[in-house]
Amino acid sequence: MKKARIILTMIALSAILVGIMSFRTNKRRGLSNLFYPTTGDFFQNGASRNLTYAGLAPYRTFRTDIFEFPTHPNYALYTGTTQSTTTVGGAFYFITVVTGAAWPTWAIYDDNGQ
Repeated sequence: MKKARIILTMIALSAILVGIMSFRTNKRRGLSNLFYPTTGDFFQNGASRNLTYAGLAPYRTFRTDIFEFPTHPNYALYTGTTQSTTTVGGAFYFITVVTGAAWPTWAIYDDNGQ
């Protein structure tokens, strides 16, 4: 029983440590997937509105192979998003909006479905 407690404690501490380290790596090195601005028509209660919001792009800010070369997409890509609200026909919509500056094109890699 004592061995099981020690092993479970070590597993829990390892999980916490890995979670903290992955969060810090994302913040420090910018290892993340990129977003692109897209537009869509939202309909509610007979009213419509065309909104620009964030869509997840098929690109990332880190390479998965040392021989991988950066790619040059045709549109600006961003790493930051924020939650925003708008009203359409008197009802609220929550949308994720692209924020921040565009990511430099020399550091964008194709996701290749990874």
